[in-house]
Amino acid sequence: MATKRKSSSTIAGNVTPSAEKLRALAKFSGDPWQPKNKYFDQAEESMDYLWDKRIWPFISDSDFSRSVDLAAGKGRNSEKLAPIARELYIMDINVGLVDFCRDRFKYYKKTQYAVGNGFDLQPIPDGWATFVYCFDAMVHFDSDVVRSYIRDLTRVLAPGGRAFLHHSNLTSSGADWTKNPKARNFMSAELFKHYCEKEGITVLKQQIIDWGDAKNIDCLSLVEQSKK
Repeated sequence: MATKRKSSSTIAGNVTPSAEKLRALAKFSGDPWQPKNKYFDQAEESMDYLWDKRIWPFISDSDFSRSVDLAAGKGRNSEKLAPIARELYIMDINVGLVDFCRDRFKYYKKTQYAVGNGFDLQPIPDGWATFVYCFDAMVHFDSDVVRSYIRDLTRVLAPGGRAFLHHSNLTSSGADWTKNPKARNFMSAELFKHYCEKEGITVLKQQIIDWGDAKNIDCLSLVEQSKK
């Protein structure tokens, strides 16, 4: 008698990684970013410059009414989003960072918090967000995790809602992202756009950027949900 094969879910002809696999990949990229990591304080120092010169010109015509700061860390990006959002969801995979943000933004009554699973936007309700934001975090995510987030954007974004995602543009990389230049994971502007096309979300614009002395290593992407 023939052996019955296990069925696998597929997306656009590709086998979708299991939740267990995605969770493991997310943990691998998320574990180093604990509250005691010195990088957070260093990054805070350059946030004003990056926001004014690089981020805000790229996203300024978006609707920030109901915003999500994905992989928020200690909240240096949330500090910029909170004054312009009517409601703000702050998410991170690490409970210690969410607790830190909860204390940092305790006077912002319009702010909600969630410890995410590291590969989708649960528990944010369907169609809730007008804007999803992720800067200086997704550059470390495995490509399967990046696509998983893109897939869930189609659930979370309101019609015409947008997402701003700062991801890697490094394809000459090894399996261990921590050993790659600037700790970037495997991804490219072209592959990111391909994933968006497969998942049915529109890429409005992309900008390949340097990070420090590493040339063309990153990409800023602004994507939009269908307005229907």
